[in-house]
Amino acid sequence: MAGKQVTPGTDRYSMAELMAVIMARAMAGEDERRGGGGANAIIPLAAGRLAQITVSPNLWLTTGGAGSINGVFDTLPIGTWDPRCDYHAECKNYMMDTVDGAIRGRKYTGGRLNWASISGLGGIQVDKYGNTNMIGIGDHPKLKVRGPGTIGTIWQGSGATSNYTEHHSRRIFVEKVAYRSGAGWVDGWDSRHKLLDGRDGPPYCWTPICVCDFTEEEHRMRLVSVHPGYTVDDVVSNTGFELVIEGEVPQTTPPTDWELQVLRTRVDRGGRLRTRRMTVGE
Repeated sequence: MAGKQVTPGTDRYSMAELMAVIMARAMAGEDERRGGGGANAIIPLAAGRLAQITVSPNLWLTTGGAGSINGVFDTLPIGTWDPRCDYHAECKNYMMDTVDGAIRGRKYTGGRLNWASISGLGGIQVDKYGNTNMIGIGDHPKLKVRGPGTIGTIWQGSGATSNYTEHHSRRIFVEKVAYRSGAGWVDGWDSRHKLLDGRDGPPYCWTPICVCDFTEEEHRMRLVSVHPGYTVDDVVSNTGFELVIEGEVPQTTPPTDWELQVLRTRVDRGGRLRTRRMTVGE
């Protein structure tokens, strides 16, 4: 992926550490919920473990490929398929159990567990309604760019799973995805609720330079905060559709010393997040 490596403009923390911290903060609460991420989405994985330790003690952290629930690792695995996710886990399950749990997930009513905001549904394209494309670009079957395939994005998108990407550019954030492999807010307004039996869409979109959410009625992507080292203009110029911007957009609150200490000693002792490469532009 071309582009310039992102940096928060300080040596105190990396942008990947910042993302893990702010994603974990979004999970604060005592209610039960589920979190997880894609096969190589180690930032949501780190965020989920950090949230369990700090702000969300009743979070159920699932790793589909490894098949574990609530693994207790202090050295961050290299993916949710990594057997190290199973270290001191409460149990293991089959992939179909993970799929069934996501398909059945709704708002936390009737004993069901909703997918947590840290769950990361990414893609080679993301549009203004949070739909994602993992299939490819160009006419099928002769695609110009071939993605990894739908993998778990179809069923994971049936829950209220946030968007997540480690690159921010106009090629990724597009007006309309070429193929819709993961459902966001579909076509906006009430289209998703009609299609998916009243289920809500993604609450957030996490990127290396900003945080977005979705407007209450149209469900269009809205800029919430901009990470240290970047500006609103940086976000706008690297986004291929018009973001909703309401008033003065604040800077994302940096990690505290305590949050970094917990992250580095109880989640990521190997320092994977300190060297994680993420990019902006091109």
